[in-house]
Amino acid sequence: MNAKFIFALKIVIVSMILSAVAKKRNCNYDENKKRSLELSERRDYLTNDTCPCTVATAVFLGTFVGEVVFAQDPCGSTLVTGLFSDGFDPENNWYGFLIVDACGNLLYNLTSALDIEFRKNGTFPFSARLDDLNLDCDSDGVLLAECDDSKHHKHYHKRATGANLEVQENGQNFASAPINAV
Repeated sequence: MNAKFIFALKIVIVSMILSAVAKKRNCNYDENKKRSLELSERRDYLTNDTCPCTVATAVFLGTFVGEVVFAQDPCGSTLVTGLFSDGFDPENNWYGFLIVDACGNLLYNLTSALDIEFRKNGTFPFSARLDDLNLDCDSDGVLLAECDDSKHHKHYHKRATGANLEVQENGQNFASAPINAV
């Protein structure tokens, strides 16, 4: 059952991504758009596509069953889309969705941007385009996030990179999945 669900979920998500990417976007930015200053100043958006088109996923197969896909366009915006089929109890709990580095430091709070609607033990499909979240456009990209945990330990540890999608239940970390580039 779960294998069939994951396969169907991947087909739905890929079709959503393809339909979003099919529209050629012009990177001319409106001054009134909410966009981080750092992303706007990377390069000349009028003449260059500055960001690689990157796709990454976070797959949950434990307490929660579902997948979240991150698709970055050449303009630096990231489409976040996904679906969870099991693991939630929205009538008795509050849920938050955070991107954290390997040390657990908050990189991005997705909760309000995704505005997830729940059904039974899962969610309805969700999707949001975020102009201030990037995967690997610059050194602040979540796939390139670095965490130096050596200050907490007396012996040498290799610096960890990357990020996790963390689902919080009532403000506490409840489940986590690595965000991996596809």
